Amino acid sequence: MTHKRHAATGLRTGGTILHALSAASAAHLHAHALKVGVLFTCLHLCSGLLKTYASSGRIAAARQLFDEAPRRNVPLWNTLVSAYARCGHPRSALAAASAMARGGGGGAGARPNVVTVAILMSACAKLRRPAPGREVHGYAARNVAALDLHALNALVHMYGRCGRLRDARTAFAGIGAGARNAVSWTAMIDACRENGRPAEALGVFEEMRRLAGAEVDEAALLAAVSACASLDCAAGLGDWVEACAAESGFLRRGTTSARVANALIHMHGKAGQVERSCAIFDSMGAARRTVVSWTAMVQALATNGHAVAALVRFAQMLREGFVPDEVAFLSAIGACACAGLVSEGRRLFESMVEEHRIAPQMEHYGSMVELLCRAGSLADAFEFVLAMPVAPDPVIWRALAGACRDHGDAGLARRVMDHVIAMEPHHAGNYLLASNLCAADEDWGRVVDVRLEMGARKATISRTASGAVSSVQVNGE
Repeated sequence: MTHKRHAATGLRTGGTILHALSAASAAHLHAHALKVGVLFTCLHLCSGLLKTYASSGRIAAARQLFDEAPRRNVPLWNTLVSAYARCGHPRSALAAASAMARGGGGGAGARPNVVTVAILMSACAKLRRPAPGREVHGYAARNVAALDLHALNALVHMYGRCGRLRDARTAFAGIGAGARNAVSWTAMIDACRENGRPAEALGVFEEMRRLAGAEVDEAALLAAVSACASLDCAAGLGDWVEACAAESGFLRRGTTSARVANALIHMHGKAGQVERSCAIFDSMGAARRTVVSWTAMVQALATNGHAVAALVRFAQMLREGFVPDEVAFLSAIGACACAGLVSEGRRLFESMVEEHRIAPQMEHYGSMVELLCRAGSLADAFEFVLAMPVAPDPVIWRALAGACRDHGDAGLARRVMDHVIAMEPHHAGNYLLASNLCAADEDWGRVVDVRLEMGARKATISRTASGAVSSVQVNGE
């Protein structure tokens, strides 16, 4: 009787501490639970602490807590597996589930269940490799009586992300029309879109809308808008998707979904309907706009040749207190390149680095090179590339070489091509570009030299390939 009273008291104390997790640090609560001696008498508390450590990125502390637990039930194992998956460690999630299946510390009762399978499907989706996912699916088929809807949805999503569209279709069909929810449909739409079938994705979306009870949620609509954007759709198709958004209530004035509106701004911009992008942006109202909204608007204007308007929007974004991100700067610098505004582009690049502390990516450097080349400042562009703190990729060098050719600067073009060929000595296109540059300068001797060097490289590659050997391991042999 005393033992039961002590256990009940421990559970009540553990529950109180667990309830306070949002109000105090996990480390403090962890220490308090150890002090009063209830930490390992209440696995529910252990699980809550483990989740808190994981959600704050302290995955090592979560693992240490798990290892210290004298007994581990299925929910505690699942919490650990989920912590790894959510913190971006899918391989560790699979390793933990493997240890769980072997009975690591939990005995025969702690075997992966349908919840574990759903978590592992999400982890495999992040890996984007079909082999682990098929292995988990096989385990589930052999050891789990029946997959619930959550696990089946995760299965569709996993196969879609891993490039197995046929398997995703099979899993989706296995759910059954009457059992599917919005998550099921969204997973199938995304699977089609991510595997290069945007038209098929929109077909699934339309089927979802036709079926009674399959309410279109924000995630499904965003997937459809993304599919439409990747299709480089005609104006009519984009208008149809926008009408679906309005019909589903996502574009009501005052309650507009910022995420849907941002996606539509981007979609219309890609389709060349910049007027529709502007109309949606203006209809959002200042209160609902985010930095993504402003960035999408700047990008839509810049890519459709409205460089000055894009820069005006960018300046307005700054005045309204929004902090631009790397995508916003990339769009603004691109707008400067289109309009030939070299000084403005330089100022934007300097502001991005010095004021906003954003490390430039290769795309930013490429836009600056394009800006300088379009303005005919080839020497400045060459010096800019040489001064880059990261090694320029061949695309930047080739763009610079092409600009030299267009402006008739054969000497600088030759220097640039020396860099390109040194970086990619086996890329035949580099030799063709160098040969064409020499031919444009009527340097026929150099044309012959480049062609001979290209032929020698091809011969070397052929000899290497002919001597290559590959092997496949089957059943350990």
